[in-house]
Amino acid sequence: MRRTDVIKLQKALLHKGFNPGPIDGKWGAKTERAVIQFKKKVGLRARGYVGPLTMAALFEDRHPVQPKMVRVSSSDKVQSEPDKANSNPVWLRLGTSYLGLREYRGSKHNPKILEWWIKLGLPFRNDETPWCAGFACGVLEEAGIRSPRSAAARSFYWKGWGHVLSEPAVGCVVSMWRGSKKGAYGHVGFVVGKDRFGNLMILGGNQGNRVSIRPFNRNRVLSYHWPSTHTLPKKQGFSTLPIIASDGRVSQNEA
Repeated sequence: MRRTDVIKLQKALLHKGFNPGPIDGKWGAKTERAVIQFKKKVGLRARGYVGPLTMAALFEDRHPVQPKMVRVSSSDKVQSEPDKANSNPVWLRLGTSYLGLREYRGSKHNPKILEWWIKLGLPFRNDETPWCAGFACGVLEEAGIRSPRSAAARSFYWKGWGHVLSEPAVGCVVSMWRGSKKGAYGHVGFVVGKDRFGNLMILGGNQGNRVSIRPFNRNRVLSYHWPSTHTLPKKQGFSTLPIIASDGRVSQNEA
């Protein structure tokens, strides 16, 4: 973050009642501790990472809440309890909890990505294989929703998975093309909102080799999907999406 950005962050934290230390534009231990304390309060994953959701909570008073996780039986499956205080779908809140998860450099591989491959019954045992579909399918499965169980980013589109929506909604799966609209490559993630530049804001895996929220040009969209086991969202359409802070630079790295 630039010095001016850190100053704005420190002032916002102080305004919210969290002491970041001197307002000097330096990211130090006190500033990081204040960020972690703030994220704990609003239900975000407690780490010294400032992304779009943290910025939205700080500057726009939108407080995303993570789902309560309950271990069930001995099968290592995870069930998410509904949270009436948060209207976001449970799978979106679950996916948000993985923000910052990234590939490992070198010969080691992120065990969570390997776990998703195994849960989906897929043969990959590395984090170099493009894993945006692994993330999307893995999160849905952890939320108790049957996914396409495929490593193909376009699998939701090809299979007509779930309810196919004509317009985006918060939490819907979005299937996109990559390289060529008529080609085989693609990208998949979850819609979380829009930015002030007119882009879709997408929570996805393998975006810059990690789980992140990035802006995407809407002309890349192939289709929108909603789990068939869940009631269709009341709010649909680009105009209904919340505005998420963004620099406007659309994603360029999803492989």
